[in-house]
Amino acid sequence: MKIKRNIIFVCFVILAACSQAPIRTSMGDVPQKVSRDYEAIGDATGVRPYVYGKHTIIKFDTGKPAFISFKDEQGITVNYQMQGGYYVLDRKLDSFSMTGLRRAVQFNLIQSEPITEEAESTVNLQIESESEILPLSENAEMITSSQRKIKTDNPIYAIMYKQMKQLRKLLNTASENPHYTGEELFQINARLDLIEYKIANRNQAIVHVYFPFNNTIFKPDAELINGLMPIAKDAVSVNIYGRTDSKIADDGNKQVANGRVLAAKDFLVTHGVPENIIHTSSRASGDFIAPSGIEEGRKLNRRVIIEVIM
Repeated sequence: MKIKRNIIFVCFVILAACSQAPIRTSMGDVPQKVSRDYEAIGDATGVRPYVYGKHTIIKFDTGKPAFISFKDEQGITVNYQMQGGYYVLDRKLDSFSMTGLRRAVQFNLIQSEPITEEAESTVNLQIESESEILPLSENAEMITSSQRKIKTDNPIYAIMYKQMKQLRKLLNTASENPHYTGEELFQINARLDLIEYKIANRNQAIVHVYFPFNNTIFKPDAELINGLMPIAKDAVSVNIYGRTDSKIADDGNKQVANGRVLAAKDFLVTHGVPENIIHTSSRASGDFIAPSGIEEGRKLNRRVIIEVIM
């Protein structure tokens, strides 16, 4: 019994010491942008909050830390659920605080306008480091300050922003569906962030051409052809990526993904794009840019991505 009492006493001392440990608070009163949706006052290292429709979702780079508490701007505790590796708060929060990990941080929603066709500034983003969530990584050319810029009045911009608006709208719709896990939505959001980041730099044009189910016939519409061909013929590099809507990389899907890439390449070469500047890659599953549980999303995942680097 004496040993048991001693163990309990030691545990009590340790807990008391932890409760008295200093909490890291602000690194100054200047807010720091920590994601495309939130800025923070305090040490927010490794914490990435995002908005998904009616919810705020949070990812920690260190995994799933214990003893985390969230409170709204009235100081009321915010409930959350764990979905995959993400904390899904019970509602969307314009302002909230987080305590735990020996620190306290205040997060505030960034009140920004949607990207418009006139946007020219570089977006400051926190992008995931894992290569599997970056759809345009294979054969991608390094961006340098010496590269040419695409003019914002180029017709290709209207096409790119129209496609991005469609993808963002579908993502927001899915985020309000309780059957979706935060993990897939978070990864899709990161992919769209990366595309918007590249577009904002004006060094490249990134467009998607979609395919019917199990189809490899490349048939872009006239508007896309007219906007894409002039800059593709004058590009430093053109990267083509073939994708399917499948979560299984079987032989059939590999054949479809590769067939879409080859069809797109043949089309570009036939229309005057130098073959030696074209690089191709295909993936039979995953790498979605739209929610895979919605039919409209699956249609948008059946695609080739054409990345024109100037």
